[in-house]
Amino acid sequence: MKKLIIAMLMAAPFFPAAANLVTNGSFEATAQGSGSWSIYPSVSGWTGIGHGIEVRNNVAGSAIDGHNFVELDTTRNSSMAQTLTGDAGTYLLSFWYQTRPNTSKATNGLSFSLDGVDLGSVLLSSDAAALDYNWHQYTSLVDFDGSGDLRFNAIGTSDSYGSSLDNIEFTAIVPELQIAAAVPEPGTTALVLAALAAAGLASRRRKIQS
Repeated sequence: MKKLIIAMLMAAPFFPAAANLVTNGSFEATAQGSGSWSIYPSVSGWTGIGHGIEVRNNVAGSAIDGHNFVELDTTRNSSMAQTLTGDAGTYLLSFWYQTRPNTSKATNGLSFSLDGVDLGSVLLSSDAAALDYNWHQYTSLVDFDGSGDLRFNAIGTSDSYGSSLDNIEFTAIVPELQIAAAVPEPGTTALVLAALAAAGLASRRRKIQS
C-alpha cells in the first residue's frame, strides 16, 4: 500500500502558482541598513509621486516581510505607483499596513487605486482593528484588464508621521488551475493506472510464490 501511494504521488502533476505582478513588493531591493531610514525619489519598481518614498529598516517598527518597509508621509503626504501588466482576469490585491507606533491615529492612513479607479482606503484613525499598532493585512478582489497603474497614497494629517506599508501582492485568481488539480490530465491518469497495475501484479506474484 505504501508503494502504491508513493507511485501515485510521483505521478501527480506540478501546478504552477499564479505569479505576483508587483515588483519589489516588500522593498528589499533597497540596501537600507538596520536602524536607518532614507527618503528616495523612487525605488526599484515604484515611482515616487510628490515627496518621495521613505524606506525604513527597524525604525519606528519592523517589517512584516524581510527587513524593509515604507512610509508615504515622508516630509508630508506623498504617493507611489507601479505599472502592472499581465493577463486580464480577477486578481487578489493584498498588502500589510500598520499604524506608526506612538502617533495619533489621525495622522495615519492609506488610499489605493488601480489606473485611477479608487479601490478603497484604510483610515487607521477609525479602524478599530488597527488601534493596537500591529501589522494588519488588507485583501480585495479586483477586475484587471491586463494593464494598469497601482497607486498608494498617504492620507490623514500631513505631518511626516504616517502609516507603514509592506508586502504588496497582486496575484491572479486562476480557476483553470483548480479544475486541473481536481481532474488529472490523460497522461497523469495513465501513470496512475500503470502504478495500480504494477502494484496488483507485484501482489499477485507474492501470492504465487507463497
